[in-house]
Amino acid sequence: MASTKLSPNPVEYEITGGYWNSEYQVKLNGTTVYHVENKSPTPDKPKIIFFAGNSTDGPIVGSSASIGFSSDIQITLGDPGLPKTVTTTKLSKKGFMSSRYVFELEVDRQMRTFSWKDTGLNESYGPTGSHKLVNEADEIMAVFSPGGGRVKQDGALYLHVDLGESFVLMTLVTALVLREKVRRSGQGRGDTTVIPSTY
Repeated sequence: MASTKLSPNPVEYEITGGYWNSEYQVKLNGTTVYHVENKSPTPDKPKIIFFAGNSTDGPIVGSSASIGFSSDIQITLGDPGLPKTVTTTKLSKKGFMSSRYVFELEVDRQMRTFSWKDTGLNESYGPTGSHKLVNEADEIMAVFSPGGGRVKQDGALYLHVDLGESFVLMTLVTALVLREKVRRSGQGRGDTTVIPSTY
């Protein structure tokens, strides 16, 4: 598979929170592009809903839901109420002791596999560590640096590639799903290493 061209200047999506992590705002260049409702009942069943714009008045564009007793999470792009317009995939943990989560997505008419991995670093002021999204060649596609412990500033996603709108949204949805799994399960570590925007 051909190497993916990486941008030397990643695009930054700022994640801000309110009401103690029950909702988020995803901002690009200071403008809210997605409002996110967090309805996760338990750490192992993250349930989040993405709305276009800055409130729940916008259309649903992405969501997550648990799959029975499985540890897999179903990710849906589009409005579940309009099944003919949606794309679904699974975010799956690879191994019982692994911190790696994998999903597949069609990019340029080709099914691709992407993996979220722990960077081994932690974002300052928060208990949850950062994660990097890599492709099949282990090239970094994005880095998610979650704040975890703060109410008004919950981190950022740095996107290093331009693979289309669906990829951007899938990356954001899976990043917040992973954040909820780690944050609510209390698996974060306590150091205060500041995460840079390049890795």
